[in-house]
Amino acid sequence: MAAPAEQQPELALQGSLFGEPEAAKTKPPAQGNLNEVALDEDALAADASSRPRQRQARATNEPGQSEPSPGSSPDTSSDLPPWHHHGLVDPEQLTPMLRHYVELKAAHPERVLLYRLGDFFECFFEDAISLSRLLELTLTGKEAGKAMGRVPMAGIPHHAAERYCAELVRRGLSVALCDQLETAAAKGPAKGELLKRGITRVLTPGTVLEDEMLSARRNNWLCAVVLSAEGDGTRWGLAVADVSTGEFQVTERQGSDLLHQELLQVEAAEVLWPSAEGGAGSHAPGAGKPPWCPDGLHLTALPRTPFEAPEASATLKSRFGLASLDGLGLQAVPLAMRAAGGLVAYLDATQEGQVPLDLPTTWHAGDLLILDAQTRRNLELTKTQTAGASQGSLLWALDRTHTAMGGRCLRRWVEAPLVDLSAILERQAGVGELVAQRSLRLGVRRLLRPMGDLERLAGRAGAGSASARDLVALADGLERLPQLAALLAKSTSQPLQALTQPWPELETIAALLRHNLLDTPPPTISEGGLIHDGVDPQLDGLRNQLDDQDAWLRVQEALERQASGIPTLKLQYHRTFGYFLAVSRAKSAAVPDHWIRRQTLANEERFVTPELKAREGKILQLKARTAQREYELFCELRLEVGTRAAPIRVAARLVAELDAVASLADVAATGGYCCPEITDSRELVIEAGRHPVVEQLLVEEAFTPNDLALGGNATPDLIVLTGPNASGKSCYLRQAGLLQLMAQMGSWIPAQAARLGIADRIFTRVGAGDDLSSGQSTFMVEMAETANILHHATERSLVLLDEIGRGTATFDGLSIAWAVAEHLAAADGQGIRARSVFATHYHELNELADLLPNVANAQVLVEESGESLVFLHRVAPGGANRSYGIEAARLAGVPPSVVLRARQVLGRIEANSHVAVGLNQVAVGLNQVAVGLNRVAA
Repeated sequence: MAAPAEQQPELALQGSLFGEPEAAKTKPPAQGNLNEVALDEDALAADASSRPRQRQARATNEPGQSEPSPGSSPDTSSDLPPWHHHGLVDPEQLTPMLRHYVELKAAHPERVLLYRLGDFFECFFEDAISLSRLLELTLTGKEAGKAMGRVPMAGIPHHAAERYCAELVRRGLSVALCDQLETAAAKGPAKGELLKRGITRVLTPGTVLEDEMLSARRNNWLCAVVLSAEGDGTRWGLAVADVSTGEFQVTERQGSDLLHQELLQVEAAEVLWPSAEGGAGSHAPGAGKPPWCPDGLHLTALPRTPFEAPEASATLKSRFGLASLDGLGLQAVPLAMRAAGGLVAYLDATQEGQVPLDLPTTWHAGDLLILDAQTRRNLELTKTQTAGASQGSLLWALDRTHTAMGGRCLRRWVEAPLVDLSAILERQAGVGELVAQRSLRLGVRRLLRPMGDLERLAGRAGAGSASARDLVALADGLERLPQLAALLAKSTSQPLQALTQPWPELETIAALLRHNLLDTPPPTISEGGLIHDGVDPQLDGLRNQLDDQDAWLRVQEALERQASGIPTLKLQYHRTFGYFLAVSRAKSAAVPDHWIRRQTLANEERFVTPELKAREGKILQLKARTAQREYELFCELRLEVGTRAAPIRVAARLVAELDAVASLADVAATGGYCCPEITDSRELVIEAGRHPVVEQLLVEEAFTPNDLALGGNATPDLIVLTGPNASGKSCYLRQAGLLQLMAQMGSWIPAQAARLGIADRIFTRVGAGDDLSSGQSTFMVEMAETANILHHATERSLVLLDEIGRGTATFDGLSIAWAVAEHLAAADGQGIRARSVFATHYHELNELADLLPNVANAQVLVEESGESLVFLHRVAPGGANRSYGIEAARLAGVPPSVVLRARQVLGRIEANSHVAVGLNQVAVGLNQVAVGLNRVAA
């Protein structure tokens, strides 16, 4: 019985390691020694049957983790780690650092919070999970306290924060940066005490100022919307601002459809609105939004208080230093005033400094040429329909600007042409003067080429975020203003004369910047190397002391070489190790005894001396004071420049307009454009017009020019355009719209001669496409766009329609096309009498020319040679009687048997059907078509 007694301590030890022993589990076999137990399969199966084991229950929490707090609603999704949301934790159970993080996150729940820890910006809980997925970062964890265990964590290097933040903002997210407000050295050696941290920057899609986060050649619009609480709630006020350039405009109108169109036009980076619930939150692109907000825009819901009339008025008065808003005309647009006040309040809440903004100006419907979203898309003004690329758009064809601000200006002109005759003629005169004077045009463009973005540079200076390189670039640009004024001194047109005025205030700023700043400062502003000598006595004194220390180091290096007998000895500096004496490994045995080994490398040894270490402390202190003094001087200089942001921007916008005019002139001079005659009539006459984009894309063949005449006493109001598929009808339609638009921009146009009356709106309906997200088929989209045109077009509008009625049955489509064309052409209250081009394959519409005096027919010519089909792309009077659709199908590769059968069916239909001439007999003709189809089927 000795053996069992000796086993008791072993069993006790096993119990302490693996849990309390249970009698059924720990009882040894009844017979034989444990070493003699049989291990064959039968014996093991019998053992398992006699002593069954219980399956362990799966733990719901990891050891050391507590249950979520009562009242929380954790997501039970299996792919989410524990503590995947900051609202699930009890702050009192967290470590001090994470407790601070949760407090900040509670104040910014709709933003990604990046928290500075050492050399990284870290985020935790739901932000860590989101960032790990969006930026493909590694999701790790951090100990949050004894009761909490580990929480999700992801981070980015602090030196790469701008790049990662730019990607987050591009995806429509807002970011709050929590940085260290003191250094570890300043805090002292107290162990465990947190460094002071706080929110230093809030980045939202509509408020970014950094170049890396902005598109240089387009505005970054921040919008605010206030809807009427009275009646049907369709009256609205809109405020639009570009924080980077200071532009600030407001408007107020009726109808949610118009609001939808305005937001589509500006392509806002962020839209603010006071939510009905009164809370703050963020709706990323694609999330549920109110019907007036277009898809793809970032919507930020805010509390209602800043948008209420008293608060909004007080905010605007405070921001612009006004006693009353009456001088701004905002009393006539109260909803727009509230939107403007809410927008400014949002900027004050998210930006550390006060971002300079212009006084808000009001624009009204009819101030500019109205282009709805469909027209912009169909005319491909700034991007192509298919790929969404810039190349192939009108802006791509016209943009030869040299400055970013000029590119933005030209983009605005393309998106919003003029309707005021005098303004069009003024801009046209500027283009004409530069076209006529080649040397002047080349000189202007040469001066503009290296000029920086003065608008945004001034904005960053005013916001306190400009770097030394920004201010040097600003000085470069301001110094070119007198050169431009001298070059343009003899000009006569307004866009050129505007820059001939003297700019003494801006010349003073440029001189101040040149006097203070080095020509090539470093990218950072906290490490010195920014300010010229002779600017500040204190800085000069510190630099003299540093020169003395440098002289001492040179002398010390020579003395140590002499004392050691090592001629290759070097006294060097490293940011981490400080000053040291470097010798080769071969000479390291010969160093003096008072040297102290500091570091060993593969090829050299590094040493220090007590005297060198003592001197190092003094040198580093001097360097720190010098850098701090330079930083203080730079901040004072930046503040001084920021107070002059308004006059800098005035000059910048004149330079931008000059750059845009010079770009249009260069395109006109090199492209063989003509100066169109702009009138206040309805007439639209173009001789030998060309498509401004297509002719630039053609390489191996020349573009075929065509004429167009509409709206005159001897010209029709509506042209029915027929012709084969792929012959150029759609190109002709777009060409007409683009030439009208370019003329109202003040540009010259690609034509031999032109006389155009000002249009109030341009409508286009070209191409087909469905809208599955809203449940609309191709035909429903077509009909909705057609309805919009018929409701809003006037006799001063230009309407360009392609293939109306093709998405439904033949009879229905022909009937709709006939009625739409008739309504567009009819006058005397029976229709619109708009200037229109109606492209169609319903050749029966040619009969309208016999019924209505202001309708004419035109066709795109084609040449047949046997089975070959040659598209001539030339538009001539008269209607076509064939569309050559079967030939187009053959050219597209449809099998020959199908093509042959199609020709057989077409022959039978043509032999047995006829649409009678005359409006009263159309129904009879359609019945005959039906009879013919029945015979074919039989």
